[in-house]
Amino acid sequence: MQKKLSRRVSLLNKTESLLRRPTRKNRLLSLVVLAAVPVFILSVGFRILRGRDATAKAELKNQKIEQQAVQLEAQNQHYLAVLNNENPEVFRDYVILTARERLGLSLPGDQMFIDRAFFKSNQ
Repeated sequence: MQKKLSRRVSLLNKTESLLRRPTRKNRLLSLVVLAAVPVFILSVGFRILRGRDATAKAELKNQKIEQQAVQLEAQNQHYLAVLNNENPEVFRDYVILTARERLGLSLPGDQMFIDRAFFKSNQ
């Protein structure tokens, strides 16, 4: 116990002597410390700002995904309503509309118009 106390006292005495009698080595060390502390603080600050930016981007991406999920859920409800409908005409009309819009198909007797400007702009 006595040794620990004497070590602490000697450490305090050394520290006090360093503070009271600055040498060239101590001045250099204090300048290095004074230069290193702001650099450290700035680097930590920039890391915090980058973390905030990453968090904001992740939140924005999360909101977009949630919006897509809501849209897909609404589309799914529409499909279920068409499939569960008792009237076969509703399902038939939906199939015809889908075939026309997505596949470019037509029923016998329908007149189809081809827009040549569309084909010229894609070449």
